[in-house]
Amino acid sequence: MCRMLQLHGHEAIVLDTLEYGHARAMAKGVALVEGNVGDKDAVSSLFTNHHIDGVLHFAGYISVEESIQNPIRYMRNNLIAPTVLLECMRDAGSMPIIFSSTAAVYGMPQTVPIPETHPINPLSTYGLSKWNFEQLLDVYDRSSGIRSVSLRYFNACGAASDGLNGEAHEPETHLIPLACQTALGLRDQFHIFGTDYKTKDGTAVRDYIHIDDLCEAHLLVMDALINGHKSDVYNVGTGVGATVSEVLALVKEISGREFTVVTSERRVGDSPELVADPSKLKKEFGWVPKHSKLSDIIASAWHWHENHPTGYIAI
Repeated sequence: MCRMLQLHGHEAIVLDTLEYGHARAMAKGVALVEGNVGDKDAVSSLFTNHHIDGVLHFAGYISVEESIQNPIRYMRNNLIAPTVLLECMRDAGSMPIIFSSTAAVYGMPQTVPIPETHPINPLSTYGLSKWNFEQLLDVYDRSSGIRSVSLRYFNACGAASDGLNGEAHEPETHLIPLACQTALGLRDQFHIFGTDYKTKDGTAVRDYIHIDDLCEAHLLVMDALINGHKSDVYNVGTGVGATVSEVLALVKEISGREFTVVTSERRVGDSPELVADPSKLKKEFGWVPKHSKLSDIIASAWHWHENHPTGYIAI
């Protein structure tokens, strides 16, 4: 995102705890401030020392399973801490904000593809924390004039098209990097959680959106917000779903490597099928995903993992 902002003439400043992030992933020429969105001194100093036109709020814990096991940790980090960010934004002049929300707010889908008007019913504390912050943004819009757009991500994935950035989480919980690591021999086997869903092959269906397309959506929306666009909510996905088994088959095909796959019970909090209706974002912003063909996503991810087997850790 920072490199895309730079390419379009914007200057970016990053605030990150580096709890799960990597300083080595930073784009050249981008200032990194190590700190938390819940630290009033750290956040307010950014607004005092820099002219900031808009905020991209990506910070948050993301594990569905962990959020169910430790709900208070997730509510403190994903909901309570960033209220400090909103207070500092209000005090600094109420610039607009884009919030990284999630398809997990929808819970068990009643219709697929899922429109933004779908009922909200998160199955996990992770989804609940995101939905609650969306509601809080609505409060700040009405009370303080902070306009916001919540982008409900479906499955963000892939590596940057130029090969400079890829996924490197510890612990890793995302499907495609886990499959790539297994293909590389860094893991003994791949676990499928649930093979009895009512899908074409029994495994869960997800909508995979390439990170470059996701970043472009942020760029378009932020430009619009800076120019006065009203607060709103948008899905960011392709409208096309793929099963876990289909993803694994493509990883094997693209990598040219076989690996062991074992099956386990469903995980609590997982929906059988999450596929976006992205027509609202496309219609209002002219956004079209250009990099999100599933084979292209997996090829980009495989290329990155093959060349960065230890992620951002120097070998």
